[in-house]
Amino acid sequence: MTSEIAVMNQRAVALAADSAVTLIDGGTVVVRNDQRKLYNLVEGRAVGVMFFGVADIMGHPWEHLIEHYQKKVRPKEFAHLGDYAQSFTGMLDNLKEFFPPDRQKDDFKRLLASVYRYIFHLAQYLRETGEDQTISDGQILAEAISRIWHDYQFRDDGAPRPDLACFPQGFADKVAREHALIIDELIGYGFAPFGLGASAVQQLKEIAVFAVVKDLFLEDVTGLVFAGFGTDDRYPVCVTYLLSAIVLGIVKRGRASVDVIDTEIRSKIRMFADSEVTHAFIRGIDFGLERRVYGTMRMMLHAVVDEVVEAFPDADAARRDQVRKRFKSDLVPQYLDAFRGMIGDYQQQAYINPVLRVLEIAARRELADTARELVSLNVFKKRIMAQKQTVGGAIDVAVISRENGFQWFTKQDGA
Repeated sequence: MTSEIAVMNQRAVALAADSAVTLIDGGTVVVRNDQRKLYNLVEGRAVGVMFFGVADIMGHPWEHLIEHYQKKVRPKEFAHLGDYAQSFTGMLDNLKEFFPPDRQKDDFKRLLASVYRYIFHLAQYLRETGEDQTISDGQILAEAISRIWHDYQFRDDGAPRPDLACFPQGFADKVAREHALIIDELIGYGFAPFGLGASAVQQLKEIAVFAVVKDLFLEDVTGLVFAGFGTDDRYPVCVTYLLSAIVLGIVKRGRASVDVIDTEIRSKIRMFADSEVTHAFIRGIDFGLERRVYGTMRMMLHAVVDEVVEAFPDADAARRDQVRKRFKSDLVPQYLDAFRGMIGDYQQQAYINPVLRVLEIAARRELADTARELVSLNVFKKRIMAQKQTVGGAIDVAVISRENGFQWFTKQDGA
């Protein structure tokens, strides 16, 4: 795992990254604390890049690809920071020197296998949380497949989920055609024993294509964080991309976030990967505890509705069910939203705004200190709670500004 932080104001952006990397070999998990994750993307340019998540792509460490970009591509100066992100990720397409076509089928198989494992994990969750334990494993699995199929098709708000912009028109049909044997092989290996119906099997085949082209990443991914300035950027910008597999020569990738400093937003903190202690410090509550509080509140409100409805035993049963459904579908969500809003307003005023106001006037060294200490909080938690130190080791810190470009604040080799 990784803890990485970007701290920004109008003067500069500070990037900090720990050096722990988790290696998995069969059933053995090894944590090393010597992985550099923060780089100057192009020497002499005000652009930094960090990676989190998977530490390589098809066996090639990211530092080798950054070196290739610097020495072989040697990009021109770009007007905007986002252009550097597009240039670097676009370089990975059809890069046969690193990614030979005969190995890309294995990368597709890895992607699809991880998505199918996700389906099984969802099915297990549905089994453990479901009230009707008489439903067969095949039915549970079909329900999980249907849900994932729907998620690939639609966003949470019901809007259609688009294809990723990195793929050309007709690429989905090409994936289905070129990788039909692999798709059938994995479906047969993982799902045949459950006797799924034709509809579920067809959805699995469509998921195999959606897993490549749709703007949803259920598989293991690498996050690439680009931060700094293009020649026309007045204030710092931070752009995050998610990348996973290389399929038929093209890297599956999508832009996950863009953070911009301007005259309205004068400071910002962006957290990446395993940074839950930073989250708790900034927002005043642990992320897991926050979810637990809201989930418990929802269950308690539903229980109160049941108790109130059952307090009228003489009422018509159909009428009681109607009232119960109305309260649970309409009123309970309204009260929960109001509760979240009240807590969110308090967090903003009591915790978040005071930190951001200080950062607005922070000098470059203060930004660097802040970024380093926020990563250190996550390292400390792992150590003090005797957890496997998947966050740890030396902390690299760099500060990027228009005047001075990319400058190391602390570096593993002591520079």
